[in-house]
Amino acid sequence: MKSLFMIMIMICFVMMFDAKAQNFEVEAKKLATDLKSSLMKNLSQKIASEGAVKAIPFCHTNVGPIAKAAANERMNKFEFGRTSHKIRNEKNLAMHWAKSYLKEFQGKFKGDVKKDFIIHKLENGNRVYLEPLYIQAQCLTCHGENLNKSVKMELNKVYPNDRATGFKLDEFRGFIWIKEK
Repeated sequence: MKSLFMIMIMICFVMMFDAKAQNFEVEAKKLATDLKSSLMKNLSQKIASEGAVKAIPFCHTNVGPIAKAAANERMNKFEFGRTSHKIRNEKNLAMHWAKSYLKEFQGKFKGDVKKDFIIHKLENGNRVYLEPLYIQAQCLTCHGENLNKSVKMELNKVYPNDRATGFKLDEFRGFIWIKEK
């Protein structure tokens, strides 16, 4: 009887842990989707109204506030950001826990890798959700191989150490990451 009770307690613990893990995945995926769609919506509007050259400083200045607005009340639960093997902004340098994943995905194209996301467990037990980002057609204007001269000049002005160009359509661009606080 005692052993049956212990087994039931263990089963309940495993079920609670599994529910917590699934909840993190669901919340992190939703936050990643909200962050991406908010940025793309604002950036697309800026490009449509003023062109790609004007969108570069807009993106540089407003990506943080746009992301914070999209995250809203989730800011108290999660940290988030982007990283890549070819960064544009020095603030997006890869953390040690992301480097092996960047290497694994580098040079791959959408469909080459069957992972839609990765859950990485940190040394402190917290988890990080990493979702791969792939170059879409509209991204090629500022991240592609053949940049317009005006775009290239503006990128050099706003991001003097830019390495985030030369991508092809559907090529792996980097990760959006969501980390438990």
